[in-house]
Amino acid sequence: MSTSDAGPVLITGVNGFIARHLAEHLRARGVAVRGTVRRPDAAAGLDEAGIDVVRASLADRDRLAEAAQGCRAVVHAAAWTGGPGVSPEAGYAANVDGTANVLAAARAAGVGRIVYLSSVAVYGLNRARLIDERAPTPRVGQAYPDSKIVAEALVRESRLPHVIVRPASTYGPRGDAWTLGPIGTIRAGRLVLLGRDDGLVTPGYIDNVVGGLWLTLTEPAALGETFNLCDDRAVTYRQFYLAYAGMLGQSTLPTVPQPVAWLARLPAARWARRALRRGAAGRWSQHFRFNPSQYSIAHAVERLGYAPTVSFEEGMRRTELWLRATGHLS
Repeated sequence: MSTSDAGPVLITGVNGFIARHLAEHLRARGVAVRGTVRRPDAAAGLDEAGIDVVRASLADRDRLAEAAQGCRAVVHAAAWTGGPGVSPEAGYAANVDGTANVLAAARAAGVGRIVYLSSVAVYGLNRARLIDERAPTPRVGQAYPDSKIVAEALVRESRLPHVIVRPASTYGPRGDAWTLGPIGTIRAGRLVLLGRDDGLVTPGYIDNVVGGLWLTLTEPAALGETFNLCDDRAVTYRQFYLAYAGMLGQSTLPTVPQPVAWLARLPAARWARRALRRGAAGRWSQHFRFNPSQYSIAHAVERLGYAPTVSFEEGMRRTELWLRATGHLS
């Protein structure tokens, strides 16, 4: 992709964590960027970054179609990720019907490529030591992973020139779930280690993931393919959370014995959560803290030349610098 190519890249949900970093990366390379946001307040700072902002929800087919006109590519990053304030049913519909609307807009505009941001959540309860893109993606009965599985199928069935990307636990400056989330729960005293807490998380520092997304937009070999995008090394949940605890001056975290943690997965515990009006934790949610798997990036390395350059230690160092600069560690 060169700056001489006609038209901008459209990024849905451009105010999101990965999406905004990608938009800034594209602008730094001289690529024009158009981005959709749902609310006016979500557009703060985007104009100053040189991003052409269009207000459009995933349900608004007409506005999406207008936004896609003249674009060379579409990166569909907007999604419900399971947060509060939206019912699972509405979130599922946003991810599935919204993807269908984006695909229709891309088709009408004749874009040359659509990159869909899915998630490693589609692998469900898989306990293989190394999970690559050939692994099955069965539904698990929870709205977020199941919606991503169905949306991926829509992308493939569209027959548009497409790439499907499955990020893992993406963290770094401006990150939410895997950055501000741990900091907030540690500070509140609510993050508890589960025994040894040696389940694996495959982190993806934001610069590494964005570098991979650039390749999915520019490499001809990416078309029609699916890629895991994350780092080349897994760490335990203990290592991951203690890295954040250290930023807050804590050398350890509260720990419950692993047998107690396993009891929380039993039906009686799920009933207790409902009785206390706490959200039910389905099998997929509970699986990840005990996950023995690492996500493989071999396919992206071989097909795209993907090469994560920021190590876990360096990524956490950069993340801490941002957290301190923005007052999150004061």
